[in-house]
Amino acid sequence: MIHPSICVISNPTSGNNRKWQARIEARLAAYPHVRHHVTGSPQEARALVPVLAASRPDVVVINGGDGTIAAALGMILDHWAPDRLPLIVVLPGGTANMTAGDIGTASSHRRALGRFFRWLDRGAPLDGDIRERHIMRVDGAADGQVRYGMFLGTGAIMQATKFAHSHVHSRGLGGEISLGMVLVRAVWGLIRQDPRFYQPTHVRMDMTGAGVARMSRDEAPMLLLVASTLERLFLGIRPFWASAEAPIGLTAIRGGAARFARAFPSVLRGNPNRHVTAENGYESFRAGQIDLRFEGDLNLDGEVFATASPEVPLVITAEGPLRFLRPR
Repeated sequence: MIHPSICVISNPTSGNNRKWQARIEARLAAYPHVRHHVTGSPQEARALVPVLAASRPDVVVINGGDGTIAAALGMILDHWAPDRLPLIVVLPGGTANMTAGDIGTASSHRRALGRFFRWLDRGAPLDGDIRERHIMRVDGAADGQVRYGMFLGTGAIMQATKFAHSHVHSRGLGGEISLGMVLVRAVWGLIRQDPRFYQPTHVRMDMTGAGVARMSRDEAPMLLLVASTLERLFLGIRPFWASAEAPIGLTAIRGGAARFARAFPSVLRGNPNRHVTAENGYESFRAGQIDLRFEGDLNLDGEVFATASPEVPLVITAEGPLRFLRPR
């Protein structure tokens, strides 16, 4: 049997991998056509990816958390020719694993590994469930670094992130259940206007690209702002409902949004009810490029960093798409 060429990139410090890495390495050793690369630092990953690009594998398997996946995808786009991009397989090796829930083998680490190794046992067929997704390139951070990701948020997302680190992930909880716990606590805080969660951030937005006419929103206090190229977030959440066909979805809820408790469940479903209107403070867009001007922090696939200043736009651009194989 002729096997496709496969390379696996593992981050051993990601949440789930800290417990499973030794077993994964032992299992992969039984497949001579699979090359396994363990990267202990971002520097090692940056040195590895150009070498992999030169060898042109058919499939690149990324075994890590949301941040590892995003960084690896960005490096693949930087080093592979657009017409020679490999198929990507995602394993949920991190803590939250929201990306894997949409385009990965499975959101459960144990289930994902089971499917992945059964796929290898069948000869790693390249047909099946293949999904295309773009990735967001983010320029304009305070430190000058270019970053890549598939989920970005600010406003209440930042307060929820702090709560997750201090009360949930620090206790060893991970996966979609942990994100659900954070969501419930954050929504309760927003409904009650608890100042630990209810801290609107003043943001100006400009959107264009991918056939979308330029749209702008003057600076306004945003209670919640999320952007993503994923179709499904954790627990099946799909919080975008704009009809335009563009790769980045963005939903913004203004501070003081009316009837929040009645509106928000339909926002999470991407199926707005009668309370979800622009007049009430709820808007959703799709675009190929989004410029945000604000001063503060944001979360990009679990990494928290600061904007440069309100005068310097944070530029979010869709790149790709990449093709993701979900082994059955």
